[in-house]
Amino acid sequence: MRRRFRLPAAVALLLAGCVSVAAADGGSGGTGVVVHDGAVFTVVGERSDGWVVDTPCRTEIFLDEGDQFRSVDVVLDPGHGGPETGSVGANGLVERDVNLWVALLARAELEDLGYTVVLTREVDLHMGIVQRANVANALSPSAFVSIHHNGGAVRRSQEPGTETFHQYGSDESTRLAGLLFEEVQTALDVWDVRWVDTVHKGASSRIRSDGTDVYGVLRLTPDLPSAIIEAAYLSNAPEAELLADPEVLVAEAGAIARALDRFLTSADPGSGFNQAFVDAATTGTGTGWNCDDSAYGRWTSVATGYTEQEYADLVAMAAWVGRSPESLQRFGVYALDFFHALGGRVSLDPLPPEVIPVVSGISVPVEVTLPWSPADQVLLTRVADAYGLSPAEAQKVGAVLMVFLIGISG
Repeated sequence: MRRRFRLPAAVALLLAGCVSVAAADGGSGGTGVVVHDGAVFTVVGERSDGWVVDTPCRTEIFLDEGDQFRSVDVVLDPGHGGPETGSVGANGLVERDVNLWVALLARAELEDLGYTVVLTREVDLHMGIVQRANVANALSPSAFVSIHHNGGAVRRSQEPGTETFHQYGSDESTRLAGLLFEEVQTALDVWDVRWVDTVHKGASSRIRSDGTDVYGVLRLTPDLPSAIIEAAYLSNAPEAELLADPEVLVAEAGAIARALDRFLTSADPGSGFNQAFVDAATTGTGTGWNCDDSAYGRWTSVATGYTEQEYADLVAMAAWVGRSPESLQRFGVYALDFFHALGGRVSLDPLPPEVIPVVSGISVPVEVTLPWSPADQVLLTRVADAYGLSPAEAQKVGAVLMVFLIGISG
C-alpha cells in the first residue's frame, strides 16, 4: 500500500498559487563580453558572483571568471577555427592559424595607437558566424573587421589580388573596405612573387538577388561599419610561402591597423572600389555545427541537508519511479523552473521565511551533494532567484515537490 504524504508548506504555497506575481522580469541584464582563456562569451546577464553568458557555440552557461568588456573601439574577427580550417597552402599553412596570427599582431598595433580592441577568438576554437556577429554587436565598436586569407584564384597577376568586402548600401562600411584594400595592397606589393587574382580584386559587395549581403558577419551587423579582408591566396604556392614569413604577417597586420586608424581619424575614402555583384553561393563554413561546449565554464557542487525521514521519503519515491534520489532532486528543480515559466518568466515574491526548508545543521544530518554543469547552473540560479532561495534550498524545495507529486499520483 502506498504511503500518503503531507503537503509541505513551501510546496503548498507554490501549488496553491499563493506566491503573488510581481512586475515582469526582464532579467538582470548584461552588457558586452567576457574573455576567458582565449574564448569570448557574450553577456546575457550579470550576477554578483559571475555572468550568464553565451559560449562560442551559443550555449547559455554560468561563468565566474574572466575579463569583462562593455564596449571597445575595434573588434577583429580571425576567421574560421577548430575543424573549419579555411584555405590550406601546399606548404601546410592553414588559414585559421594565419588569420589568428595577423589578428593578434593587428591588435597589438592598434593598442599601441591607443585603441581598445577585442578579438572574437584569441585561440584556435570552433565558432559560428552568428556568435561572431553577436560578439561585435554586444561591444558596439566603431569598426568591425573579419580577417581572412583567400583561396581558389589561378589567374596570374602582376600585383597582389587583395579583396575586401563591405555591407551593401553602407557608405561607412564601403569606406572601411576601401581603406583596408588600399593599405594591405600597398603593404604586400613590396614583395615580388607570382601573384594571382580574380575579377573581384578590390573592394566589393557580394549580395544575394534580394540585395542582402551574402556574408553573415556583414549581414548580421547592420548597425556597425563592418568589412572583410581577404589578403593573399594561400591556394597559390608562392603566396603561401610568403605568408609563412613572419615579416610579411607583421606588414599585413600593420596595414590593417593603419587602415583602421585612418577610418577612425579621417574622412579618407579608400580606393579599389568595384560594382556590387550577385553571387549567393556560399562555402557552408561558419555554421557552428557540432560545436563542443564541454571546455567552457566550471562544474559546481551544491549540498542539501535532509532529516532522516525526509531522505527516507526521497529514497522511497525515487525507487518507486526507478530513479536515483539525486536525479529526482535535480528533476524537481526543473519542475520549479517549469512552474516559473508558466507565468512567462515573471518575478515572484520570495517564499515566507517560515516555510523555507532547513538545508544545513544538526537537524538535517543526511547530506546530498549534486554536481551542476555550467549550463545547468543557469537554471539552478534562475530558480533560486525566482523563489527567493539559495541554490541548496531550491534543490530541497524541488525534491519535496517531487516526493509529494509522486506520492499523490498513485
